[in-house]
Amino acid sequence: MLSSKTGISHQTFGELFERHYRAICYFVFQIIRNEEQAEDIAAECFQKVWANRMNFSELPSIKAFLYKAARNAALNYLKSAKVRSIAHDEILYLAEHTEDFILAKIMKAQLLNHIYDKVEELPEKVKVVFNLIYLDGLSTKEISEKLNTSEQNVRNAKTRALNLIKKSLVHKDFI
Repeated sequence: MLSSKTGISHQTFGELFERHYRAICYFVFQIIRNEEQAEDIAAECFQKVWANRMNFSELPSIKAFLYKAARNAALNYLKSAKVRSIAHDEILYLAEHTEDFILAKIMKAQLLNHIYDKVEELPEKVKVVFNLIYLDGLSTKEISEKLNTSEQNVRNAKTRALNLIKKSLVHKDFI
């Protein structure tokens, strides 16, 4: 809980930024499909939070503000940049007419942020295997050759990573 008299401290803001910046970037990117602009919009949203830091008394209200500001900025970007393809028109229509669409994008961004955090907490060897499979797209055989280990060890590390991540999702009520 934040103090309504002092708003957000530098430390709290830094923690908030570290925890949610990637998710806000991803959320905006899902709407506008431009990575650099998504990062700029996310940064602008955090600047708005800092500028209004005295108005926030609880972290959930800050998260709600971030997502609403990000959605509005993304939609404004699509309107002003004249970059609307048919897909963008459909996304814009859905975003303006369906709150469920926005909620689904928020939930996906938060889920991916949670998974990313959990991958970072995995034991080093398991994390390396997970990243090689899911980020680099390597096969079990390619990973076993690259890491000079057996294919079974790679499969075991993959299974362990997935089980640990799945367990964390169950505890967070994602599943």
